[in-house]
Amino acid sequence: MQYERPVWEDRFNKPTIDQLRKSLDRETMRILDRMRKRLLQLDECNESVDWFGQAWKWSIVYRTSGADDPVAMLIPNPEDVQLAIPLDPDLAELLAGRKLKRTVRDGLDLAREPFDTNWGIWSLNPPHLIDDLQDLVARKLDHLATKAVG
Repeated sequence: MQYERPVWEDRFNKPTIDQLRKSLDRETMRILDRMRKRLLQLDECNESVDWFGQAWKWSIVYRTSGADDPVAMLIPNPEDVQLAIPLDPDLAELLAGRKLKRTVRDGLDLAREPFDTNWGIWSLNPPHLIDDLQDLVARKLDHLATKAVG
């Protein structure tokens, strides 16, 4: 009997993005593809697959050229595909003051005090937040560009 782990969970075998996609059911794959397309429309972003421990396993990571830290990350969990965005405290506070959908604000709140993380996390199922989350990543990129210049 041969034991085989799901692609997303097998930390000893780095999957391709296509392998991660194909491990999802059809509807979840469509949601993942929509979010990927939106993130890749942001010119500065390129994607890779990295291992992020037992919680996020193999994830699709978006970085700007030459940056070590992710701009955003798609977590292709077959049970709940998610988008995670690391946020500087000043950006999280700035965005929290904006008029945003409650679900977007709830994800932002995870990256603010009193929590011990700087990651905002959103479920992409149902996919009604994809436009708002693309806008959030674009705002983060603008913020990073402003900090680099300033």
